[in-house]
Amino acid sequence: MALISLQKCAQYDNKMLKEKILMGLKQIDFDPAELKNKRVCLKPNLLMPVSPERAVTTHPEIFRAVAQIVRDFTKDIILIESPNFFALKPTIKKAGLDEIINDLGIEIADINVTETLRFPSAHRYKNIDISKAFFDVDYIINMPKLKTHGFTHYTGAVKNLFGVMPGLSKARMHMRAPSQMEFTEFLLDLYGGLLNGFEKPKKFIHIMDAVVGMEGEGPGPSGKPKAIGAVIVGEDAVALDYVAVNLVGLKMKKVFTITEGFKRGYGAKSPDEIQVRGESLEDMRINDFKAPRSTIMGGVVWPMTSPTIKNLFVEKPVPRAEACTLCYNCMTVCPAEAITKVANAKVPIYNYRKCIRCFCCMETCPEAAIYLKKGVLQWLMRT
Repeated sequence: MALISLQKCAQYDNKMLKEKILMGLKQIDFDPAELKNKRVCLKPNLLMPVSPERAVTTHPEIFRAVAQIVRDFTKDIILIESPNFFALKPTIKKAGLDEIINDLGIEIADINVTETLRFPSAHRYKNIDISKAFFDVDYIINMPKLKTHGFTHYTGAVKNLFGVMPGLSKARMHMRAPSQMEFTEFLLDLYGGLLNGFEKPKKFIHIMDAVVGMEGEGPGPSGKPKAIGAVIVGEDAVALDYVAVNLVGLKMKKVFTITEGFKRGYGAKSPDEIQVRGESLEDMRINDFKAPRSTIMGGVVWPMTSPTIKNLFVEKPVPRAEACTLCYNCMTVCPAEAITKVANAKVPIYNYRKCIRCFCCMETCPEAAIYLKKGVLQWLMRT
């Protein structure tokens, strides 16, 4: 039985957060004293350098509360995270974590030093290069932010573990797994490898920042902050994501990391094997949470290798000249090399026949200057 704690928490108050997190750990039968003298990894969501109030990254007060709890039992703490495109240290500073890291003496891993994680039982991706620092830790505390996602519909505990890979290698993975289902297969192979691929197994704790989440066109600045008022704690990432998606009322069938995740059997195999402790889901459910507009025609798996199908039926990212600053982050991060710089153009130029609709450009645009335009025939259909 997967135990998930749902705690009500309406604000980023340090004392309240520590109380809620400690209660959550107790409700999932985890004693933080187990951390005594262990090497502990803290894995927040640090997608890009934006301020905490934009709800793109794990809030610094969540990070502080977790780090303080861990610090009571061990000094051997390391932050391991890789932003999608941006350098880690400026991202840490902008996200408000730098003073916390300095005050508590937390080490920062060099994400670019990698080692191959081998998981022979994976469905497809049996060898994945991840940060070498993960091999040396005893515990991994994953701190995802509850957000929508244009490609995967939702991002939470499972998707946040994508950050174990360095920088642009994550973008390149979208070329190897261009459809939502293929990308889900990769994420679940990665999750299975993290659970079962280390010679020295790691213990996982997932602590989700759902005090303020993100709705709409997440997971980057194009999304909108949304008060949810929750902290969610568990040891099973798929089960925790199931509770989070239920909490905000997103359509479960569109979140393949959950529907396919149950089939993998890494933890809970169905909702019947999940027990929610703490607050009632029914009492806390958010009824006006806005889903992303995209997610590839409502989760239907289309033949995404066909440019014609993509352009007719799938939303495409379009830059807005009035907001674009021509920083060309989008061009740098694009795994399909579908974006180019043209002299005197007011925006980067997209080749939509090459575009794989991973929406990495939207995710990393600091100005939220990229919007989704429906495919030609998509206007005629309800999605």
